[in-house]
Amino acid sequence: MRYRKSSKDNDTKGKQTQSNQVSNDQTEDSASDESTMPDKHSVPDESTTPDENTTSGKNTNSASANNKESSESPTPSTDKKPTSDTEVTNVLNEVPDTREALNQLPAETILNISKVEDIAMDTYFYYEEISENVFNKIKGKSYGEDCTVPRKDLRYIRVLHYGFDEKTHIGELIVNKAIAKDIVEIFKELYEAKYPIEKMVLIDAYDADDNTSMADNNTSSFNFRPVPGGSHLSKHALGLAIDINPLYNPYVQYMKDKTVILPVEGSKYADRSLDNPYYIRENDVLFKAFTKRGFSWGGFWKTEPDYQHFVKKID
Repeated sequence: MRYRKSSKDNDTKGKQTQSNQVSNDQTEDSASDESTMPDKHSVPDESTTPDENTTSGKNTNSASANNKESSESPTPSTDKKPTSDTEVTNVLNEVPDTREALNQLPAETILNISKVEDIAMDTYFYYEEISENVFNKIKGKSYGEDCTVPRKDLRYIRVLHYGFDEKTHIGELIVNKAIAKDIVEIFKELYEAKYPIEKMVLIDAYDADDNTSMADNNTSSFNFRPVPGGSHLSKHALGLAIDINPLYNPYVQYMKDKTVILPVEGSKYADRSLDNPYYIRENDVLFKAFTKRGFSWGGFWKTEPDYQHFVKKID
């Protein structure tokens, strides 16, 4: 399945400024068709109507947190969009053929696809325990001092993804070890289908600020944080939820007097009747890749649809 390319949306530069914040009494356990509810944070007052290391094979409540949980647009925007501090423009023609060499390359390095196809795909799709190097990147950010999730329960993932620029990019995620194999298999399937994913770097590139990451359309998973107003952890804190292309698939909270959309830069994409190649749709290749492996989609949640969000309940 090949997806058509559309002009990228480039919205505002830098971090969002939040003026007011909205409390949401619902928790992750109250969503329909799902035992977990998204946990978006820092809601602006802007309303709009082995230990496995090889394998073959993706919320607004409180003032104290700064994080949350595709057919062509009629008139794609060309506004400037914020970028992370780790913007990578590397293009590699000499493609590494070992995992050790691949690990030396930063996420979002662009690889020569013709050369990639000559090398076993397992080299590029894998998960491993959190190395000291990776841990140093997340410590104090997505893995804060209050983090109660053992490091041994997390896995670092490296995959390839087909970008909006129709090139092959290196992507990275941190997820719970319980879903690591699923996630690697899913992204291998998406890459083979040329499903477009714009960016996939650790949320720590944005100082673990979920709103900034979403505005930059960054696909991410692990980010330790409790459910605002509650005592239990969000599913992102456990590495059991993932957000895909969040700018084009925003979180929408329908309230009595207004509608809150996160990221605010994605407000125009809350209208799911638009013809847009980056919308996640029921029964598209991405939806099927996740749901056939036991994940549920936040897009089905009635009062707070979270179109970017997939989560898996682990017993």
